[in-house]
Amino acid sequence: MIRSILMKRASRVLSLIAVGLVTACGSPSVGVTPSPSPSPAPTAPSVRGYSWLADATGVGVVLFGGFDAKGKAGKWLPDLWSYRVGAGWALVAPASADVPPGDGFGYDIHSSKPIFLDDNGTTWTFETETWKRAGTTGPQLHGIHLAYDSKADRLLTFGGDHIFTDGTFFDDTWVYDPGAAAWTKRHPTLSPSARSYYAMAYDAKADRMVLFGGENVNRGEFFADTWTYSFGANRWTEMRPKESPPARDYSVMAYDSVRDRMLLFGGVDSSETPFDALWAYDLSRDTWTELKPTGPRPAARAWHSMAFDNEAGILVLFGGGRTRSAYTNEVWTFDPQTDTWSQWREAK
Repeated sequence: MIRSILMKRASRVLSLIAVGLVTACGSPSVGVTPSPSPSPAPTAPSVRGYSWLADATGVGVVLFGGFDAKGKAGKWLPDLWSYRVGAGWALVAPASADVPPGDGFGYDIHSSKPIFLDDNGTTWTFETETWKRAGTTGPQLHGIHLAYDSKADRLLTFGGDHIFTDGTFFDDTWVYDPGAAAWTKRHPTLSPSARSYYAMAYDAKADRMVLFGGENVNRGEFFADTWTYSFGANRWTEMRPKESPPARDYSVMAYDSVRDRMLLFGGVDSSETPFDALWAYDLSRDTWTELKPTGPRPAARAWHSMAFDNEAGILVLFGGGRTRSAYTNEVWTFDPQTDTWSQWREAK
């Protein structure tokens, strides 16, 4: 669907160019002041943090949302973009004033629809070139991630908080069925402790969700634990790796389908000092390994977004920064075949 939208937008641009040429070649109207030229359309997402990237097989990865500065006190940026390795950015939809802030974004591969959960519990889907309300009874959560379980065709999330209202932190597991447009709260016998701003991604080979870290500021807790969740069994399992990355929040994790491992980058410690190490988690061996790629690499950061482009076999990282007042719009890609980072730069 996003691919067809991009083709339609290209056709409209050519039509506008043709109209402009005809107007330019005609006789000028005496006494008519020409309208000011419209601002050029953006060619890349603006500087931001708290955005989300998701794999969208067939169009690369898609980016949505974020804030321009000052954490969530900045301007909300609900625009939708696609990014293809080697080709760069394409604007799918400009910012919509109808879509309020939220913390849950994912992409349903089965229906080719971006899905967004806002802070009020309203679920939105992007279809026929616009965001549409799919329901208003979703969980009202802050500080969550949505991860797409391709086998179950479900979006899953965990925990979150009400830090801006009553201060509660949660240990709930929620599942969204795109076909039924319905959220269901599940009740596993064991769960990770209540937290928000963890890292989470789906391991397609093992058919398991993997969760790492996060925080519960009510208890002064910063986590470095690793958990897996089976949708089919409705069961959380705490893993016991001998070594783990340092405790953190505001980090991001993505599943490397080329080497069958999770990739974790960035985040901050309890004093908000950012990390710049890249870690890999092998679920089959229950081992974390710090990777040491040679050459250039992203600077330490948090509040960034990251997704693995399964079609290209490349990890894509966008934005974030060392602090909430130093966001970027950098794009870095990581090639698991060579274990090297590259920074994408827009052609001039």
